[in-house]
Amino acid sequence: MTVAGVEFECNVKEYPSFVANLPTLQEPHYVLYTSDLDEQTQQPWCPDCKHADPIVEQVIKQTGGTLLKVKVGDMAAWKSKEHPFRQDSQLHLTSIPTLVHWKADETLPGKRLDKQLECTHSAADVKSAVLAFTEKAKEQDA
Repeated sequence: MTVAGVEFECNVKEYPSFVANLPTLQEPHYVLYTSDLDEQTQQPWCPDCKHADPIVEQVIKQTGGTLLKVKVGDMAAWKSKEHPFRQDSQLHLTSIPTLVHWKADETLPGKRLDKQLECTHSAADVKSAVLAFTEKAKEQDA
């Protein structure tokens, strides 16, 4: 039996407290780093995020676990070399969307799916990449 996934959302400032709370939530734990919504269109300003995020969310809901969606900010904030996620020596985020498997007994980010989400052009390819990623994550947690 698969338990439906649980989803939370935070911004850069809220991030430390949300990540600290992950171990108390349903495993496996995933963190999706994604763009904020464009104020004018109310759509993600990042075209790859607009394409991949709904599919990532759907797969996590179907396969179970906890998904923390972290909004990295607007385009100017994200493109800055001073962005805290780019500066973080443990995370060193370089692209969005990025999906990270956060192991329950770890305080550091684990395996990640990033370039595959950025470079896939079809929904089927995104879904296939995310399913394979979540399957490996479950094996690691077992």
